[in-house]
Amino acid sequence: MEDKSKGINSIFKYLTQSNEGSPEFETFMAFLRGLKDYSSLLDIYDVEFIDHLLEEVLPKTNEECSKALIIETIVEATYGNAENNMLNELFHDYILLVERHATTIKNAAICLRGMIASGLSSRDVFVRIAMFQDKSYAVSLLTFINFHSWGELPSELTELQAEVDDAQKIRERSYIFTQFLVILHPFISKYQRVSSIDFVFDYEGAHVDWPFSHKGSALRLIKQNIIDEREGTIFEELGMLIHDESIDLHSIKVLNLYQALFDGRDPLNIIFTLPKG
Repeated sequence: MEDKSKGINSIFKYLTQSNEGSPEFETFMAFLRGLKDYSSLLDIYDVEFIDHLLEEVLPKTNEECSKALIIETIVEATYGNAENNMLNELFHDYILLVERHATTIKNAAICLRGMIASGLSSRDVFVRIAMFQDKSYAVSLLTFINFHSWGELPSELTELQAEVDDAQKIRERSYIFTQFLVILHPFISKYQRVSSIDFVFDYEGAHVDWPFSHKGSALRLIKQNIIDEREGTIFEELGMLIHDESIDLHSIKVLNLYQALFDGRDPLNIIFTLPKG
C-alpha cells in the first residue's frame, strides 16, 4: 500500500507542478472536489499528500474557490489531529474566503466543525463570524455549524447568540414539519420526486424515519421549545398510526391530522414560528 500511495502522490505532484489554470492543475482540482470528503482515501495518501497541499499547492493558488477547496481537504485529512499553528493560519485564511462566499455554506460549516474538532476554539469561530458584514449570512453559517456550546461569549454578542439559537430551533422544526407534509399532503407525496422544491425526504423515507413512535417521544422537542404540546400530541398520534399495520395511511383518520395541525392557517407561518416560550 505504501508503494501505491507514493505512486499516486507522484501523479499529484506532476499535475500540480504546472501553473494554476493549466489543464494539469485544473485536472487535479477537479479530482480534489471528489476526494475531499473521502477521509479513508486521504488517510492512504498520508502526510506526504497533506504537506504537498500545504507547502506547494496552496501558496501558488490564487483562485478563491480553489483555495477554499484545498483548505477544506487539508482540514478533513487532519481531522482531530491538526497541528495548532497550522490550524490557526488556515482558519485566518479560510474565514476570509468564507465571508467572500468562495465556498458553500454547507462546506464551510463542515470545515469549521473540523477545525473545532482539531482544537480551534469554538468561541473564536463564533466571534470571528460575528464580524461578517452580512449578519444574515453569519447567523445562517453559525446555524449550519450547529455547535451547542460556544463558550463564554462577549456580552455584545448576546443578541446574536439568541438569534442563532432560535435559527437552530427553526431549522429542526422545519425539518420535522417537512417530513410531516411529505407524509400527509397528497400533492407533495404525489409530486415530490419531480418538484423543484427540495423536501429532503421521499414518501417512503419520511414514513420510515418519522421519529415520534410512542407517547412521550415528542417531550424533548417540547422542552426545547421547538414544538408545542398540541403539535407534539399530533406528531405522536401520527407515529402510532404509521406503526399500526391495520391502518390505511391514506384514510381520512390519518389525513385529518393535517387539518388538526394547521387548522386552516398558513402552513408556512406555522412552520417558521416558534412556540411562545
